[in-house]
Amino acid sequence: MLKSVLVHVHDDSGFDGRLTAALDICRAHDAHLTCMHVTPYGAYATFDPAGGMFTSSILIEELRKKQDALQKLVEERLSNEDVRWDWQAFDGDVAQTLVSASSLADLVVLGQAGPQKGDIAHPLPIVDAVVVHAGCPVLVVPTGCDRVDPTAPVVVGWNASEQAARAIRHALPTLQMASAVHLVSVGNKDEEFPQTAASEYLSRHGINTELHTLKPGVRDTDDVIHQFALDNGAGCILIGAYGHSRLRETLLGGVTRYLTMQSRIPLMLSR
Repeated sequence: MLKSVLVHVHDDSGFDGRLTAALDICRAHDAHLTCMHVTPYGAYATFDPAGGMFTSSILIEELRKKQDALQKLVEERLSNEDVRWDWQAFDGDVAQTLVSASSLADLVVLGQAGPQKGDIAHPLPIVDAVVVHAGCPVLVVPTGCDRVDPTAPVVVGWNASEQAARAIRHALPTLQMASAVHLVSVGNKDEEFPQTAASEYLSRHGINTELHTLKPGVRDTDDVIHQFALDNGAGCILIGAYGHSRLRETLLGGVTRYLTMQSRIPLMLSR
């Protein structure tokens, strides 16, 4: 079971959705929720000619006021929820602070970043940095998603890689609660992704699986997995964080990157 869930608090268009998602998960697992707000003062710093760095006291005061207002709203909402929670606030690099906190968490909940449109503040583009270095799985909640059903089917993107195998191990509490688990392999020419080992492993944990080998045709692998999940009423897509890219630790693989930006279904990532 998940017992410690961490959600990123930030005043953006996806915050209400990911807070609701985190609460849904906490209720299902009887977990504790930590709301973490990070103020990135370094992003507002100014450098003087002598090489020093400073941040305007007026700007700091404005940031503090915004943080206090957001904290008040969150506390008012959570006071009416049947979930144990706490509030933590830090100054520093957002992604690194969340990564540090993830070492003693079972799940980190982030928002799905998107292109900036007008004055709308979208979730920060920190998924890559957090997933690659986090000590636990990361759930990316799409913008516009306002509920998460922990008992809904889960689609597992399987390619027999070390990353996919670790993702399955790390997500056992989520898979055990799902009403169905679909192991999906998308096979290109001359590629084979045997699913039986993963299925046998999960069966030893009391998890029944359905195996699917799909042909991409003219579509990309990410599109095939995503469409399969939509067609089967999945509440979550689980995938290994690196995809096919193992050379650059700061970047996710192509399949993973597309899904983190475009998926209409919550995406669970683990490295």
